[in-house]
Amino acid sequence: MRVVITKVSPLYAGSTKGVAVQWDMEAVKESGVFSFTLMRAGAPEGPWDDATSGTDVYTLTDVFDAPAGFEANLLSLARDIYYKVKAVPPSGSANTVYSRPVNLDGHAQTVIEGPAPVIGYTADTEYQYEEEPQTGLEPRSRFPSSAARLRLLRRKILREEYVLLRKLAGIEFYLLKRRHYGERCTACYDPRTREVIKSACSECYGTSWIGGYHTAVPLLGRRATSQIGTEVAPQAKMETNLTRIQFLDFPRIDEEDIIVERAHDQRYLVKSRYFTSLKTIPVHQTVSVSELERQAAEYSIPVPS
Repeated sequence: MRVVITKVSPLYAGSTKGVAVQWDMEAVKESGVFSFTLMRAGAPEGPWDDATSGTDVYTLTDVFDAPAGFEANLLSLARDIYYKVKAVPPSGSANTVYSRPVNLDGHAQTVIEGPAPVIGYTADTEYQYEEEPQTGLEPRSRFPSSAARLRLLRRKILREEYVLLRKLAGIEFYLLKRRHYGERCTACYDPRTREVIKSACSECYGTSWIGGYHTAVPLLGRRATSQIGTEVAPQAKMETNLTRIQFLDFPRIDEEDIIVERAHDQRYLVKSRYFTSLKTIPVHQTVSVSELERQAAEYSIPVPS
């Protein structure tokens, strides 16, 4: 079992100020309730403090309320913050696993003793970066580094995009995140073959995990252009209308998640996703979705009215 952080997103707009961290569980073999703790540090090697915790979740937010030992402006460009996730499986703390530490830009950290630079990889790509060692021979520049300027630009762009969606172009949606861990469904999951034997199950909706999807999360988006696709079935060719919807880059949306349009309770299955950038900075994620039939079992998943 492994826990892998997939997204780190400082929240610069809205009522909540802090850092939201999202993760995936891999190679899960246990069934039951998982608990998670988001841990925070000022350096990749620690020491670590518990920021917040929860059960049966895939994301947690470190809300900034000036905790002891940290200055009020935790998103200052002059510093960095590191996070890791502790996952405790149903079998107990003896089998606890930890993610690799990541910083505010989502770079996973490998701690190397001695003067060697820190090497890391981004959460979404295989891009390798290397921190420049501080020689101490020259005074620090009064101007921010290129990494700091990019972070500042990212904050500005994300805030402007959020305001645009909230005041002008935004449509209210809910994200139903597909489960990949939890309690196994006894109605349709065969533990011997590890296969789902009933796709329209009203308990797990074909996911093999009770509930099927995590609690609905509100988000704003806007419709992009639609495309007509063709699927070949044994009987004939069928045209499918794929709708594109654009969201900000958090929370991360994956294939087989469900998007719910709040106004009309229309539900869409995510078929694919790609990221778009502004000035080389990932800002949006655009998903291609297909509308579920009204009689689909997924329409019985509760969402806020």
